[in-house]
Amino acid sequence: MDIAICEDNSTDCEIITSLLSMYFSDKSMTYKLELYENGTNLIYDFEEGRNFDIVFLDNYLKGQLGINVARKLRSIGYNGKIIFLSASSEFAVDSYDVSASGYLLKPHCYEKLCNVLDSILPDYNSSTYLVHNRSNAVRIPYSEILFVESNNTKCILHRSNGESHVIYKKLDDIEKELSDVRFLRSHQSYLVNMDYICRADKHFELTTGDAVMIRQRDIKDIKKRYLEYAEKKISEEPRKQ
Repeated sequence: MDIAICEDNSTDCEIITSLLSMYFSDKSMTYKLELYENGTNLIYDFEEGRNFDIVFLDNYLKGQLGINVARKLRSIGYNGKIIFLSASSEFAVDSYDVSASGYLLKPHCYEKLCNVLDSILPDYNSSTYLVHNRSNAVRIPYSEILFVESNNTKCILHRSNGESHVIYKKLDDIEKELSDVRFLRSHQSYLVNMDYICRADKHFELTTGDAVMIRQRDIKDIKKRYLEYAEKKISEEPRKQ
């Protein structure tokens, strides 16, 4: 999880950093943290393609109001979580205009921080995959990923709603990130969600009508892996009364 803290008071920054360390340690979760002293640099990094899952934003930055920084972030396509840090409740109502996920009053309180994070962390569980590009970011549930195909220097993720997303990574790396038993590397250029396979022949046919290639020299092993997965899934389904 990538987190940004935009706070110009070094003491407050140290406190919130320490509280976040305690929280994620208790949750046994990993995270990355980046610090900003002003909103200008934060906005600039977003415009250059940087992205964060959560932004902690001080409402009284030197020469800036945090609420205005938040409005700018939303206007350039940021759809992640924004949590305000403030010494006053002055902009609490305005925070709804930017779909803020929290408004924490100083001095910082660990319990209140925990309450806010506990309320939003379900959005970042292990069954979603983060895809981001220059303008925005989106978390796609594993259940909505049809297949991922390698295409020259990029990969294309196909989603069940018809959307496709370009990812500038190697398929090997995406396969490691999608560490879930439902995903099968059927070919050098294809990673498929076995939940959508309806027919296995010389290729996999999906319920959507799409066809996914199977590496022919390993076709027996690949089809065996699919059949074992499908049989196990059926056996685990609740029996109808």
